[in-house]
Amino acid sequence: MGQEQFSGPEYFTEFDPEKFIRDMKQVAEMDKENKENKAGSGEAAPEEDA
Repeated sequence: MGQEQFSGPEYFTEFDPEKFIRDMKQVAEMDKENKENKAGSGEAAPEEDA
């Protein structure tokens, strides 16, 4: 039996390296802003357990 019978639509989507790079840069920028905001406020927000 073929793998395509068991996988969802993500199996058939093509990988876009340019979009991946853009997304990674966006995530890194958001993390940087969050760290700056925590450091600037004088107190770190408590980590939440999932």
